[in-house]
Amino acid sequence: MNPQWEWTENVTTQVFDVSVVIPHYAGAQVLECLEALFACADQPAEVIVVDDAARDGTSDRAAERYPQIRLTRNLVNLGFVGACNRGLAEATGKYAVLLNDDALVETGWLESLVGAMEADPSIGAAQPKIVSAKDLAQFEYAGAAGGLLDRYGYPFALGRWFEHCETDRGQYDAPREIFWASGTAMGMRMSVYREIGGLDPVFQMHMEEIDWCWRCRLAGHRVVSVPAARVRHYGALTLRSESFSKMYLNHRNSFLMLFKNYGLRSLLWVVPVRLFLECLTVAGSVVTGNWGRARASVGGVWGACALLPRIMPARKRIQATRRRSDAEIAEHLYRGSIALRYLFRRPAPTSSQGA
Repeated sequence: MNPQWEWTENVTTQVFDVSVVIPHYAGAQVLECLEALFACADQPAEVIVVDDAARDGTSDRAAERYPQIRLTRNLVNLGFVGACNRGLAEATGKYAVLLNDDALVETGWLESLVGAMEADPSIGAAQPKIVSAKDLAQFEYAGAAGGLLDRYGYPFALGRWFEHCETDRGQYDAPREIFWASGTAMGMRMSVYREIGGLDPVFQMHMEEIDWCWRCRLAGHRVVSVPAARVRHYGALTLRSESFSKMYLNHRNSFLMLFKNYGLRSLLWVVPVRLFLECLTVAGSVVTGNWGRARASVGGVWGACALLPRIMPARKRIQATRRRSDAEIAEHLYRGSIALRYLFRRPAPTSSQGA
């Protein structure tokens, strides 16, 4: 038994086609999440709630109210990535869905999400449309209508770039290729999970799902949006968008993702450009008095460099087993700099290649 894990309650021998994994640390939002989940139970699913060393009793209340869930307890707090990996390790389904405990699903969401993956074996991951639980007409920051990425590691999404979220007018209601699926509600093919491994613990939180989807693509699989599936999300309950920790982790983890997944030839030109963009970020932050952003940018670069020895084994495995070249991956990346596009007030791109 892993010394960091304790037990799983309500174990069942029933085999499901899909497992829903809900990492939970604290807060009553998990009860609202489960209420919506079981109210919209359009197909049988194994529901695994991972209690990540919570101390407020909400996991116990969830198990009492919903005895059909599997409650898995961590002896120590493993963080978001660790909790997700714990749940995925116990999942028995052909498919799994990572679902945040502050996400509220809507009727038909699971049937649509799993149905898309079932219909196309090339799909390794899929994302529903994610709207704000506070304003259902607005896309939510964490993924919106599907995650995209520029070649320098800056993420954005259909319906969201930087802090701006669009109004949902149905403009992204056609399923399409995306680069990454949000960990807020990400459907995963478990055979792909077993092939490439789980989320990388070195990320702790933020961008771990982008890294996973990049690895998924390198292994030859696709990532798509499934807008027929809809999930409402509160967002920012753990770290506020303006918090130093979140800014630092975003800068650091973006570099880690580049170091892990790009081939050496690509890194030789991508990293210098990215460093130049970071210098612009620091300069702009100093001019505007945003010292927290400046510190997060500089600290993120140094933090990524310090972690290079830890990610090298993973990098070697990825590069040795990749089935797609960087040129093939680039077909799904925004070819310019999303940061410069935003700086010069150009319209948001509406696809991976932009407009």
